[in-house]
Amino acid sequence: MHSVKQRIASLIGAVIFLGILWVILGRVWIVIWVQIPWWGLLLVGVILFLVIDYLVHRAFGGKP
Repeated sequence: MHSVKQRIASLIGAVIFLGILWVILGRVWIVIWVQIPWWGLLLVGVILFLVIDYLVHRAFGGKP
């Protein structure tokens, strides 16, 4: 049961991350492409993923 809860939390986190990334990239793709180097975009993506993963983990009652 515990592993099922973790899998659901991971799936929700991934869906939220992909949804936010899709919306952001859809609206500001040209600005990001011109202004931010590739490593900056990668860094923003990793940080965003870690924040969302942490929030979903906390929402499902996990310890930090």
